[in-house]
Amino acid sequence: MKCYREELFEGLFIRADLIPMGKDITLAVYGGDVPHVGSVVIAQPRQSLTGNGISATSSVYNLLGHKDEEVARVFAETLAKEWMCTVVCACGIHVEEITKEQIGLVRDCCGRLLNRMLKEKKDERDL
Repeated sequence: MKCYREELFEGLFIRADLIPMGKDITLAVYGGDVPHVGSVVIAQPRQSLTGNGISATSSVYNLLGHKDEEVARVFAETLAKEWMCTVVCACGIHVEEITKEQIGLVRDCCGRLLNRMLKEKKDERDL
């Protein structure tokens, strides 16, 4: 298992725990005030419908009242396309009384986590 962590703001963190399962990946992305499971996305790579390159097909399960799908889908689909494997991502990030500005910070923080994962995998291939 690989663990990633990025500071969000005001002492809050977002974590991503990546578990290889054969050639596939299970990923937990969580943090803020109350980490939880809010959405689960499973993605698998496929030939793009345009015929150019690789895309991903995903299925989503959202728990009632949760909005974690956006983050889970980005992680699952991006990793499925880049690593050519099936990816399951469970996500739950909660910040009490979050502002629009803070939502942007959550997106930025998740982007940094995802970029670190992609870079580390690329660096492993380049060795």
